[in-house]
Formats: sequence, structure tokens, C-alpha cells
Amino acid sequence: MKKYRQATALFTMIGLMACNLANKPSKSNTPDKFIKLPEYFGQEDAHIRTGGFILHKSVTLNGKTDTISIPGSDSATVHDLLKPFTDADLNKPSLRDEYDTSGLYDPFSGRRSLIYKSKGKQTNPSEITLELDKHGNIQQVNIHSYTSNMVYEFRQDLHYQQNRQVRMTTYQKIAFLSPKELEVNVTIAPKTGM
Repeated sequence: MKKYRQATALFTMIGLMACNLANKPSKSNTPDKFIKLPEYFGQEDAHIRTGGFILHKSVTLNGKTDTISIPGSDSATVHDLLKPFTDADLNKPSLRDEYDTSGLYDPFSGRRSLIYKSKGKQTNPSEITLELDKHGNIQQVNIHSYTSNMVYEFRQDLHYQQNRQVRMTTYQKIAFLSPKELEVNVTIAPKTGM
């Protein structure tokens, strides 16, 4: 009888240890498949805010234009300006197998272009193109998004050129309403001049 109690206690301990091991979250060591755009634009956000830049912003909505100059140290403005780029995270688990990757290489300059293209019709963004210098640093990002169905159409083109320009063009059409077109051009310039 004493042996059965010891055996039962031993098996109970082994069972509890196995349950605890099974409940521990396992860390996924799989590397991200795509370049981490949210991290890159987080660094660009900090660089613009601390780099002594001024932002010359021009907004055109349905043909009416307004311009303004904003200091680059305005964290809310810089965050809002880069948010559409930060949201383009292709490493999300839901998007992991939704994109094909291709690239072009210039052997003379060492520059590379990486193109991430959606495999499906309605995956957003539908295409991302990255221009990298010979050291692998991102110099330019272009993002294209497109969604369409019977009652709604949305197109957006985003362009970011490091230390120079941000451009966003958006077209939105909802059935029975007139379309809206928005274009935002921001020139990133040193405070001392262009």
C-alpha cells in the first residue's frame, strides 16, 4: 500500500510538472520575413524631431490647397505624418504569407530595390517598394494600397524619401457620393535653409 502511495505521488508530481511546461509560452525564434517598417519609421520619427528640421506642408483637398510650415520638433505632427507608413507592418501574423518578394540590384552603385507585392486582390497594402543604399539602409519607401467593392473604392499612394519629402495621395469614392481626393506634400528641410 505504501508503494502505491509513493507511486501515485510521483506520477502526480510528474503530471503537474508536465502541465506547467505545457502552459509556458514558447518563444518563437523565427526571424521576421520582411524589413521591419514600424521600427524604421520609429527611428525616422525620432530623427526628424531631434534633427533641427522644418516641415513645409501643403494639403490639397478636392482642388483647394492650404500650406503651412511646422517645426520638426512637433512630435504630434511628425507622428501623424509617419503613421500611415508605420501601419504597413508586413510581419503581422495575419499577413505573413500574403506577399511575394522580388528585388533589383545595381552592381555599379550597390543600390538595391526590394518589392513586396500582395498575392491577393484586397490585401492592404497591395505593394511596397523599398530603395536601399549600398549599406542596406532604407533611402526611400513607396506604399500602394487599393480596395474596391460595389459601394466603395479606396486608393492610397505613400512616398517617403529620407530627410527630403513625404507625399500622400488618397482617393476615396463611396456609392452615391462625390469622390474625395486628398494630396499631402511635406518637404523636410533643415531650419537653416534648403
